[in-house]
Amino acid sequence: MTATWEEFTWIPDEYPWTPGGVSFTFVRHDDAETVLDAMTTSTTGTVTGLEGVNADVEVVGVVQVGDWVLAVAPSVAGLSDEVMAPLSVGGEVLTFATQVGHSNFAQWVDGARTAMFDAALKDGPGFDAPDSPWRDRMREVGADPDSEGPMSDGRYHTLEIHLAMIVSHTGVELARELLRSGQFQVGDSLE
Repeated sequence: MTATWEEFTWIPDEYPWTPGGVSFTFVRHDDAETVLDAMTTSTTGTVTGLEGVNADVEVVGVVQVGDWVLAVAPSVAGLSDEVMAPLSVGGEVLTFATQVGHSNFAQWVDGARTAMFDAALKDGPGFDAPDSPWRDRMREVGADPDSEGPMSDGRYHTLEIHLAMIVSHTGVELARELLRSGQFQVGDSLE
């Protein structure tokens, strides 16, 4: 399944806080409780949708989506090598995280980080090589990995592009209904 970045323009429209600070982390191999335990100091209950997760910048929310666990946090919680490398053992972790003026894309496979690049500048390990699979994935979702500056509408769409890359890679259906009304287990972030 190949998604396009245009399929995710509703996320920053419905959740205007996301471009300023959010991480979307997808973990394959572990269950939601294991991911929540790894990314938090304590669990605090359940909330509904992204609005519930965004209620506190110290929160990480997780939900099972098929074979993957989606962890969302209004921070860069999904970029910690100390947490993500062990979570990827026997599986894979993909994270897109942004804070004002800074965004990263990272991948860990079976305990090793295989990519960590600046998503806006399109620069860094796992992306720099001309034969990088992530450069190809970016093309597949409708963005030019060699372009500089905004898209034709004057916006960068970094969040949408990188979520489409992850969804295309994982096959996870990142549905509007899941982010609106999914039941996210939450806990206090380590970050």
